Amino acid sequence: MEPENRICSAETETQGEGLRLETERLWVRGVRKEDAGALLAIQNTDYVLRYNGMEKWDLEKMRGYIEKHADTLLTVCLRDGTVIGQIGITEDSLRYDVGSKELNFYLSEAAAGKGYMSEALNAVLEDLFCRLGVSLVTARAFVPNTASRRLLQKLGFRQEGELRRCVRGYGGTIFDDALYSITKEEFCKSHGRA
Repeated sequence: MEPENRICSAETETQGEGLRLETERLWVRGVRKEDAGALLAIQNTDYVLRYNGMEKWDLEKMRGYIEKHADTLLTVCLRDGTVIGQIGITEDSLRYDVGSKELNFYLSEAAAGKGYMSEALNAVLEDLFCRLGVSLVTARAFVPNTASRRLLQKLGFRQEGELRRCVRGYGGTIFDDALYSITKEEFCKSHGRA
C-alpha cells in the first residue's frame, strides 16, 4: 500500500522490533545490533565525519553505542534493506519540560543528494508530532554544512541563531553551530493541515 502524502498518514508499525516508518522509497526503523557494521562503514567516512563532532570508531564502540542508545536511534534503509543512514532522536538539550525533541542525522555519501534524508526526516517529524504529541523539534548543523542546513530549511525548520565556537569537530576544526526548530503547528501548516 502506498502511503498517502499528508500529515499523520505514514505507515507506522510500533509492535515487535520497534518503530518502523514506511515512505515511498525507504524504511525508517529502530536500530538493530546487526546494523553496526553498515552504520560504522558510513559513519567512519570523511564525508560524514567532516561535519561531525566524533572521531572514527571501531566496531566494538559502535555496537556499544547501539546497545546503549537503541531507544533513541533509527536506521534509514532503502526498500531492499540497504542501510544508508541513521537518525537520532533525543531530549532537546537546550529546552526544558516543553515537550521538545532534538534530531541528529547522517547519510552515506552514495545516498546523498537524492532526497532520501528529506523523505526520512519528514516521516519522523510526522510521527513525532502526530503519534507522540511532541510540540517542537530542534536540530543543529555546523554553519559550513550547507547541505544539512538547506535540508532543515526545506523541511520547514526556522533558524533560531548560531552558537559561536561551539563544537570541536573531526580533525580538530572548531565550528559555529546553527540552531533550528520547527513547531507542530508550523509542520502541520506546511503539510496543508492548519
